[in-house]
Amino acid sequence: MITAQPVLEVHRLDGFSLWPAAFPEEPYVLLPLSADLSPVEVGAVVACLADAHAEAPGAEADPAAGTEAAPEPDGDPAGTFLRGLLAVGEDLHLAGGVRIADTATGAVVDPGCCHGLQEWGTWREFAAGSASCSGWFGHSPTPEARLDGGTVRLTADTDSAASPVIELPLPELHRLLDGVADRLHGFLARVRDWAAHQAPAHAAPLYAVLAAALFPPIPENTWSATLRRG
Repeated sequence: MITAQPVLEVHRLDGFSLWPAAFPEEPYVLLPLSADLSPVEVGAVVACLADAHAEAPGAEADPAAGTEAAPEPDGDPAGTFLRGLLAVGEDLHLAGGVRIADTATGAVVDPGCCHGLQEWGTWREFAAGSASCSGWFGHSPTPEARLDGGTVRLTADTDSAASPVIELPLPELHRLLDGVADRLHGFLARVRDWAAHQAPAHAAPLYAVLAAALFPPIPENTWSATLRRG
């Protein structure tokens, strides 16, 4: 069986105590996102994203994008920690992407370095045939997707002659990407619920900045027709 999951890179944050969080034992791991995340997993995701954007230079709020940070009252350490993330706007980077796996063979195609989950729409463009016959999804490893007629060929690492390969029909990729979208919507719902309890003063802007990154407005003349499938 072929599966597809949105994954986000999370890392260990020693000494973090602003809210309960389940950080990985390893320095970095790719965490699958869905409505099944526990509150402490969501806490780790938010903490890692805030940590990654804590020193965003000159980050300014963008009211037009709905990503303005809530005012920071005195004694609001959570607001101070989240401020860079809430103000980063369209420059938000969500290290990760889409993981595609073949449970029968054990082959896994993970996003490479420098790819971001906010770019997951590239898979839609590729599947729609508007991104050329191939797609690039990071490096070290360097995964690649190629379209040959109605068959999609996924290579886990084009820099390795022994790289695992997954092949699937194009309609199956469309179905898998619909599932990725559902998982991302479920993840956003978990973030909204988590923030309402752990950081209520910042819940609305936190949800807004993540939702805008994962589901940006799509020009009608590009691949919106693909998103209306089904």
